[in-house]
Amino acid sequence: MTTIAIIGAGLAGLTVAQGLRDRADVVVFDKSRGLGGRMATRRADPYAFDHGAQYLRARSAEFKAFLAPYIDQGIVRPWHARYVELDRDHLMSEERWDDADPRYVGVPAMNEPAKQLAGGLDVRLQELVTGITRWAGRWRLHGDDGSKLGEFDWVLSAIPAQQAAALLPASFSQIRTVREVRLAGCYALMLGFTEPLALDWHAARIHDADVSWIAVNSSKPGRDPTRFSLVAQSSNSWAEAHIDDDPASVQRHLLKEIGEITGQDPTGAEHCVLHRWRYANLDRRDGKLALLDPEKRLAACGDWCGEGRVEAAFTSARDILSALGPVM
Repeated sequence: MTTIAIIGAGLAGLTVAQGLRDRADVVVFDKSRGLGGRMATRRADPYAFDHGAQYLRARSAEFKAFLAPYIDQGIVRPWHARYVELDRDHLMSEERWDDADPRYVGVPAMNEPAKQLAGGLDVRLQELVTGITRWAGRWRLHGDDGSKLGEFDWVLSAIPAQQAAALLPASFSQIRTVREVRLAGCYALMLGFTEPLALDWHAARIHDADVSWIAVNSSKPGRDPTRFSLVAQSSNSWAEAHIDDDPASVQRHLLKEIGEITGQDPTGAEHCVLHRWRYANLDRRDGKLALLDPEKRLAACGDWCGEGRVEAAFTSARDILSALGPVM
């Protein structure tokens, strides 16, 4: 049977793995401790923070069908948030998210759908792939400690574009396309409070500020509403300009921005932790969803192949599966 290595255990990689499991021996590698990629939740008892993807939207019939069983099981639920757009601290617009155009979250954590999708798969977490070399007509994967992780007929990358560009062989026919993609960074600041801040909204998109998003994470379904928690994300442009700054200075600046935007003092948070996403959002979208090299038996997919959202990761994976069908 054909052997396939998939690098990356986010939604794209796991979707491909499930689609191939009946016709190939598939192994999924990921450097992280958990599944889901940027569909991530950080826990710090008694708080929880969705510090990557904030919600899911389903526009295509295919993605709606994919989410339907998870919605039926209650592990994906709509977030009926009070949503505002702000020009720094000035209200521009407000609305209530409802079932007419739902925003979904995983329950009890954002990566719960990924956990379900990984069922029955050979997933090897905390396994960093640092090299791919040709060996006896197959691809050999190398770990960061110099170990050999196995030989495979096919290798599929489902990691951020810059990481894929550094890892995939130069002989990959689609390598130029991968190298042209640029993912901008983002900082996420996670704040837990013993007393809630006086906010009259649950989610805010902010313009003309170094913080572009603030969410009351504890307002999401399946979270403890008595443990008030905020997730604030920087703008991509500010993060890119300060991506290697001292974390303490980044944290101070983002706290100052949050205070000015909300009119509340966030410095009294009981829990305050900063996370840097070096590769978060696209600065270009070219719509190429299937990056396949049948001759070399290499492929790449991910949300960065499309519009950079969770649904794009799923669509890219399904597109790769369709392209693989005739050549496997």
